[in-house]
Amino acid sequence: MPEPAVNVKRLPDQPGALYIEFENPPMNQFTTDMWRRLVSVLRDARQDDGVRAVILSGAGDRAFSAGLAMEMLDTLQSDEDAALIYTLGFEVREALYALGKPVIAAVRGNCVGGGLEIALCCDLIYAAEGSKFMLPELNIGLVPGCGGAIHLAQKIPFNRAFEMILFSEKITAEEAKSLGLVNQVFPKESFDAELRAVVDKILSKPPVAVRALKELMAHANLSVNEMAALQAERRLSVDLMKTHDFKEAVSAFREKRTPVFTGK
Repeated sequence: MPEPAVNVKRLPDQPGALYIEFENPPMNQFTTDMWRRLVSVLRDARQDDGVRAVILSGAGDRAFSAGLAMEMLDTLQSDEDAALIYTLGFEVREALYALGKPVIAAVRGNCVGGGLEIALCCDLIYAAEGSKFMLPELNIGLVPGCGGAIHLAQKIPFNRAFEMILFSEKITAEEAKSLGLVNQVFPKESFDAELRAVVDKILSKPPVAVRALKELMAHANLSVNEMAALQAERRLSVDLMKTHDFKEAVSAFREKRTPVFTGK
């Protein structure tokens, strides 16, 4: 099995597009090293005038990403460990926002947890038929810690976002499109071709105007209470990783049993 990786490629007929692929079979779950690599790639892309669009995807057909690997959560020993996990996720989010160029999440299969949170930071989301979207953090005693709750409530009706997170509901690509979360749903067999056509359209636009649009839309997208929401998210994310319920949920996952929550 290959080592977890963040692969980067550029196609000869689309030199202005940077394709970034998450590879960690079978579900492309993130490790902290993958997050560090992703941040580095995004920061380099920001400085590269030849990059005019960035496309994120997962290797294979099973998942865009199923979020942070459970093994990473199982090794948390201290407040510093929890803070590091949150900080790395925050750096990924900020690198995506600071990129200054359109970012597409190309979703095939499951887009879950941190995978969906990263997709929510993108400007456009295109999904293959059969893809699924979910924020399951509450099931293990956490809240989404990479902006997921904040951004989901900005993109779909608040009560629907609350329900989806509260019940860890998995929704289809078609429902995600009907809610406005996904731009388009393409057939599996033509997904790559449809995506390339979208990228070609972006690359045909005047680069300076596209960058200006990205900046303008960023102002429109951020709520006036964004900083307060992020401060609350960090506090809650780090504090919840110290609870007995979270540790019980991780142990139950490892032992393939139903967790017993005590509210502590």
